[in-house]
Parts: sequence; C-alpha cells; structure tokens
Amino acid sequence: MIINLIGFLIIPLIGIMALILNNYTKSTSQKNITIISMCSTAVLFLVGLVYGFGGFDVSLVQSLDFSFSLVTNSLSTPFILLSVFVPLIAIISLNREKSESSTIFHIFYMLAYMSAIIVFISGNLISLFLFWEVTVLSMFFIISLFGDGANKRSAMKFLIFTQFGSLTLLGAFILVFIYTGSFSLTTLFATASSIPSIVSYTIFIFILVTALIKMPVFPLHEWLPDAYLSAPMSGTVFLSAVMSKLGGYILILFGLELFPSILHRFSIPLLILGIIAVIYMAFAASGQKNLKSMLSYSSAFYMGLVFIGIVSTSVSAVTGSVILMVSHSFIIASLFAMSSMLFSRIGTHDIYKSGGVMKRMPVLTFFFVFMVFATLGVPGLSNFVGELLIFIGSYSVFPFVLVSLVGLLVATNYYLNSVRKIFYGTLHSSLKKISDISLVEIFGLSLFSFFVILIGLYPSLIIGSFGVI
Repeated sequence: MIINLIGFLIIPLIGIMALILNNYTKSTSQKNITIISMCSTAVLFLVGLVYGFGGFDVSLVQSLDFSFSLVTNSLSTPFILLSVFVPLIAIISLNREKSESSTIFHIFYMLAYMSAIIVFISGNLISLFLFWEVTVLSMFFIISLFGDGANKRSAMKFLIFTQFGSLTLLGAFILVFIYTGSFSLTTLFATASSIPSIVSYTIFIFILVTALIKMPVFPLHEWLPDAYLSAPMSGTVFLSAVMSKLGGYILILFGLELFPSILHRFSIPLLILGIIAVIYMAFAASGQKNLKSMLSYSSAFYMGLVFIGIVSTSVSAVTGSVILMVSHSFIIASLFAMSSMLFSRIGTHDIYKSGGVMKRMPVLTFFFVFMVFATLGVPGLSNFVGELLIFIGSYSVFPFVLVSLVGLLVATNYYLNSVRKIFYGTLHSSLKKISDISLVEIFGLSLFSFFVILIGLYPSLIIGSFGVI
C-alpha cells in the first residue's frame, strides 16, 4: 500500500473546505477541524514511512514544461516530518490564543501548513514557487490580521523582505528554464552542467539571497524581530520552526547539490558571514528583556549555525545542519509555546517581571528547563548530534569556524539567566494566584519532548532518511 503524495494536498484542502462550511453551520470549533485535518495528514505521513510514498505528476502546460509534480527526494523526508508535526503540536498546545476562534485565521494557517509541505515535495520549479508564495502570503495575512502591537508595519516589512527573496528565487528558476528548457527538478540535475558558467554563478547568487532572507541570516534578517514579535504565537512558531527551514532546504537542494563547486569557491567568505551572524545574534538575544524577542534572536542564532554547516560543504557538517534544523524546529516551537503559556497567566513577556514562577508553576518550569538543556546541546537530546557534526565537519575543512563557539557560550549565558530570572527568586505578589499549565498543554509539551528525546537518542532516523552518511 503505497501512499500517494497528493494526499498531502487533498487532506488539508478538505480541512479548509470544512472550515468554510463550518463557518455557516457552527457545528464544531474551528480549532477541532484544524487539528483533525493535521492529525490525518500526520497519520498519512507515518503510514507512508512504513509502506513508501508514490509520486504524482500532471502536465499542465506542455510548452513550458509546467506540471504539478510531487516527489520525495533524498532530502525531503526530514523536512516533511517537521512541517507535518510541529504546527500540529503547536496548535494543540496553544489553547489560549485569541485567534483560535477565527475561521479566517485557521484557513490561512492551514494554507501555510499545506503549502510548506508541498514545497518540500515539489518536483517542478513552478509548482514549488507557487506554493512558496502561498506560504509567504498566508503568513503575511496572519501577522497583519491577528498580530499584536505594530502588526501592520511588521507584516509589510516581512512581505517586502520575503517577496524580494521570492523574486530572486523566481529569477533563478527562469534562468534555469532558459538554459535547460525545463522546470523539472530531474531534468535540471541531469543538465545543470550545460548551463554557462556566468549564468550558473548568477543562479547561485539568486538562490543564496533567497536563503539568507528566509533562514534568516545577518544582514538580511531585518524583518525578523518585528515579525516574530508581532505575530500571534502560533504564527511565530510557524515562522521560526517551519518557514526558516525553507531557506535551508533551498540552499542545500540548489546551492549545494546543484552547484557544489561554486559553493566551495565561496565557502570562506560565507563562513565568515555565518560566524559574524552567529555571534551577532547571540549578543542580540542576550540583550533582550522580552522573552519572545530573546527566543526570536536565538532562533536566528541557531539558523546561523545551520548556515555554517551547509556552506562548509563538509558531508558531516551538512548532515549536522539537517539534524539541527529538525531538532531546532521542535525545541524553538516548544519554547515559544511556553512563552505564550507564561504570558496568558502573568500578562507580560518581560523576563524581569516574572520572578519566582517555579513556586506556582513547577510543571512548566520542568519543561522549560528541559528544553533549555536541549537547545544548549546536552548529550542525549536532539541538538547535541547536530551541533557536534557541524563543528567537527566544518573544523576539518576550515578550522577557524571554532570562533563561532563564542556564540554558544553567550547562548548558554542568556538561556540560563532567563531561567534564573523567570522561575527562581522571590515570587512577585501579583503572581501568587497564577495556576500551572493544563493537561492539554502538558500533552502538547510532552509531544515536543518526545521528538527531542527520539532524535537525540536515534539521530540515524534522520541521517538514514537522506543518506548523507
């Protein structure tokens, strides 16, 4: 029983139609429909892992070689895993969001969810670009319609930056078609050597700019602080845990696998950029008083480590980057979810106004400390293997990358400092009546923790799926 990949499009579309119909019938909550649809997609993925996935291909415009093609390549499975499960667990955990009763919110969330999955399994450049755009536009509307604070300005900045990245991606795909006569990924990899050198460099630069914006990596990260802070928490989770991985996926698939010699020539300046980005983001995170802001910069810090692993072109480091991307998705989503749980009870994200919370919220404290240990690379948890492979692999080629360890030391300081300020010390008098997290929230955080432990103990589940080592 082979699972056809078209199911990853059909099931979310059915969920979106159910949301629209439910808007008139009011028979159940919008959140329940979203969760049922996402759970069905997750079951489809798990069955596919056991029995295998079957491709799907329909030619739409033969003269342009435009087809709707879905395939799993050697890289896609880990990214399907994170894009299927992280948004699902997040929507279960975040049960106190204002937007959870809005049909429009859930439609856009489902569109973003579906489109991100399709990007990872698209076998045609046009369909990849179209669903890439749907993901971007869905998140724009989520930020602008349901965000907090200066959400309109933040949404526009997000749209301008990401649309520029979309234009460079489209430019790369158009050049590919001009010189290969096809938008098919299979044809592209078979004929890439026929592309003239100057055009190959241009395509690579376009792809690199797209990846730098989407991951995001300094200095093209300017959209990140406002967008992450203004978005509703489920939107922030999606931005940090799923959308940023689109950039890493594109950089590996097109930058590394398509033009490895070009990437190797640019390795040293790109590694220097990655080191600067890592150190800058670590210090930026350490200077934040707002927990959500700190986690936002910290998310970019870890994507900087991923960038270092990819551009080093070391097989071990690239493997570590993929593991770290999957691991980071579950960890940062969990930390953002706990930030939301804290905010819903104490009314602030200010780290300095929530001391002594452990006395009233021991269960949340346990999960938060656990995830801090995981993100700092404690052996046996998911980040450890990814970070280790990145540093071992990149050091074997370019020893100077160890300078980026400064960023890890700073990250250790600001994470442990945030734990001390939020959970320990004297309990503020205004917080004496707050309650610990609910059973539903415990269930969601337990699911996040399960994946963190599973990946930490059995990283071969990810390494084996794309066969780099």
